[in-house]
Amino acid sequence: MKLKEPVNAEYCATVIVVKTVEPLKGRDRIVGMPMFGYQAIVGVDTMPGDIGILFPAEVQLSKEYCRENNLMRHSELNRDNTKKGYLEDKRRVKAVKFGGHRSDALFMPLESLREFGVEVGDLQEGDTFDHIGDQEICRKYVVKRNQGADNGRIKLQPSKKRADKKYIPEHFSTTNYFRVEGMVDGSKRATITQKLHGTSVRIANMLVERKLSWFERIRKRFKLPVVQMEYDIVCGSRRVIKDANNPNQIHFYGTDLWSEWGDLVGDCIPKGFVLYGEIIGWKGVDSPLFKNYTYDCLPGTRKLYIYRVVQANEDGVCVDLSWEAVKEFCRLNNLRYVPELGSTEMKHFTPEQWIEQKYSDLFIEAIPLSDGSPCDEGVCIRIEGVVPQIYKVKSPSFIAHESKQMDAGEVDIEEVGDDGMGNSVDSINGDELDSTLA
Repeated sequence: MKLKEPVNAEYCATVIVVKTVEPLKGRDRIVGMPMFGYQAIVGVDTMPGDIGILFPAEVQLSKEYCRENNLMRHSELNRDNTKKGYLEDKRRVKAVKFGGHRSDALFMPLESLREFGVEVGDLQEGDTFDHIGDQEICRKYVVKRNQGADNGRIKLQPSKKRADKKYIPEHFSTTNYFRVEGMVDGSKRATITQKLHGTSVRIANMLVERKLSWFERIRKRFKLPVVQMEYDIVCGSRRVIKDANNPNQIHFYGTDLWSEWGDLVGDCIPKGFVLYGEIIGWKGVDSPLFKNYTYDCLPGTRKLYIYRVVQANEDGVCVDLSWEAVKEFCRLNNLRYVPELGSTEMKHFTPEQWIEQKYSDLFIEAIPLSDGSPCDEGVCIRIEGVVPQIYKVKSPSFIAHESKQMDAGEVDIEEVGDDGMGNSVDSINGDELDSTLA
């Protein structure tokens, strides 16, 4: 059976073979099933060798999948109205305590896909998917942005874009290390860095379309030589290009925290280079970027930490600077880079040693957590290459914290996109961003 590549490889369904089950203290009808750094709570009849589907925390299952498998708490939403499941109306797989034990994944039998035309033998271990044919099975759960700031806004046509995304590519998805454990070359040496909980930014000194004068437009019409491209600083969030210098760009709010950094560091970026970093701290004096994760930033301030530097040529072909070169680039330009916690050959890397920690207690280089942070988010593991391999290890306590914040309706600002017309949205929940930086 041919499956399409999932939209988000970290928030999809994965066909797995149960490796082990672990008894749970005080429980005789359920056991824990660890996989990919998560733990699913399953029945005692689940055995090593069983094949099924794993959905990690913060996946949202489709209405159809939940209905066919009677997973909804409100039984009228199930195919069999006499059966009650345990999912709420938003159909989220949440990180919760189940009988006092950690549960941050859902394990389902392969037979749960039978109503969608899938037979048990159609899928193999390691298959990932979010659709079966045209039928959606799951997606990443996202808290919807408050639309209050849109009230009374005039609907405008999309503005002309002058920035080609090939010169400011999105940072590639960082793979969960537990998914590839055992497949990474053990002889490779890796750098381990503190994974900061903030919002991603990319800043490029890139080729953009020039605004032509009337005379140049006439020359172009007659196919006479005209310089049509120039270099300029362009910024982006993880998914959206925010070209603040484009005079034709429609911006609905006065500032955005991504483009702020383009103004501050743009002068040090060589032509054809892209910086990737993490912004941590505060949106405003009373509003953190992420609750309990403002680190050592004073209220109203934020900091930028670089984790990757790329050179993109005129064809959009990208080559990464090595980690040592990234650090040197940052030192020469008075920029911060993400804290390096160590290095090791991959055969000696043990992910369990890096979770449930407060790294500033162990490493002088680490950024201290703010009050209320349960633990550091985790670490990133970087193996050098023309394009480096970068993996992540996240702490279960952090996953549980993130799930609670979603319960409270906190918007993930990395998921704030454009306004549906191709224009960047520069406000989070309608709040004007404080421009104080640290």
